[in-house]
Amino acid sequence: MNLMNAIAAAAYLAATGMALAAPAEKPMHMLCRGDGIDNVYVHLNSKKQFGHVLSCVSGPFIADMMPCAPNGGYGLSSPTGSAALVGVVMRSQDYQRHLGGVTGFTRQGDDVTFTGGFMGSNGLQTSWTLKLDPEGNAVVRDKEGSIPYKCKPYTPGASK
Repeated sequence: MNLMNAIAAAAYLAATGMALAAPAEKPMHMLCRGDGIDNVYVHLNSKKQFGHVLSCVSGPFIADMMPCAPNGGYGLSSPTGSAALVGVVMRSQDYQRHLGGVTGFTRQGDDVTFTGGFMGSNGLQTSWTLKLDPEGNAVVRDKEGSIPYKCKPYTPGASK
């Protein structure tokens, strides 16, 4: 494409209101309730760190890690102390030398999956998985078994 064609294409897109890139998704917060058990909170596109938009999850099945990651990537937590998020990588090969928590996140359409575990000398040991479907049904699988939750949007800071 020569320069004149590129200018013409850009002018056409601007005139018709079409964007060259899709806008970033807005944050979405989900409160997930189980039957008489602690709540799970899912925060999609909720913060930006290490140059990536991150989604996070919290719940009783998570310990010693900051469970946040970019879509299609991994969040790395420090191995001791505060378990703070210390990095983000987009390929599983890139956390092979990390020692500490690893959180994976994928979103395909309205299906959301978080996985969490610990990377050590024996490789990644997955501790838990959370899957959320478009109808607001979530399932947490960990060493104790599977726990179902029902999720709905909420506004953080508002009364529950």
